[in-house]
Amino acid sequence: MTLRVLNILSFCFMVMACNNKPQQNAEVTSENKVSLITEADIEKLKYIEFSLDPKVEILAEPWQPYEQLQTAIENIKKANFSFFEDNEQAVFELVKELRKAIPDTLKTQSVLSRITIVENMLYKLDDTHEMHTTTKPELAEAIKNLLVSYSNLNFQLNKKIEKDGQRIVRPN
Repeated sequence: MTLRVLNILSFCFMVMACNNKPQQNAEVTSENKVSLITEADIEKLKYIEFSLDPKVEILAEPWQPYEQLQTAIENIKKANFSFFEDNEQAVFELVKELRKAIPDTLKTQSVLSRITIVENMLYKLDDTHEMHTTTKPELAEAIKNLLVSYSNLNFQLNKKIEKDGQRIVRPN
C-alpha cells in the first residue's frame, strides 16, 4: 500500500514540476530583445567615424556589395536589425560578394584585411543578435566593434587613394 501511495505522490510531483514557465520566459526574452538596444544607445557609443572621400565614392560606386554593407550599417545605427532577421543567408552572401566584386583599383592587401575584419564583426554581431541570452552591453559592444571595423575600412580606402595620388620621386 505504501508503494502505491509513493507512486501516486511521485506522479503528482512530476506533473507539478512540468510547467510552461520556460516557454513563457523564452517568449518574454525574444520580446525584450527587440527593444534591448535603441538608436539613442547606439548614438552614445564612442568611436571615430570616417566617411569615404569623394574620390573613393566615385571608385566604389560600381561596387554593389559595399553599398549593401553601407545600407546595413546605416540601418544598424538606427537599431534596425532587419538585415539579420529577414534572410539568414544575407550576411553570408554579402560577405562572399564583398570580396569577389571589389574594384581592382581598391584591391590591396590592407583593404582586403579590413574587409576580413568587417566580415568577422558582421558574423559576431549576427551571432550575438540571435542568441536569446544576449545582454544589452554585449549587443552594444558587438555593434561598436562592427562600426569601428567599418570606419577603419573607410579610412583604409581613403588612405589607398591618397597614397595613389602621391608622386614621390625617390633619389637614385
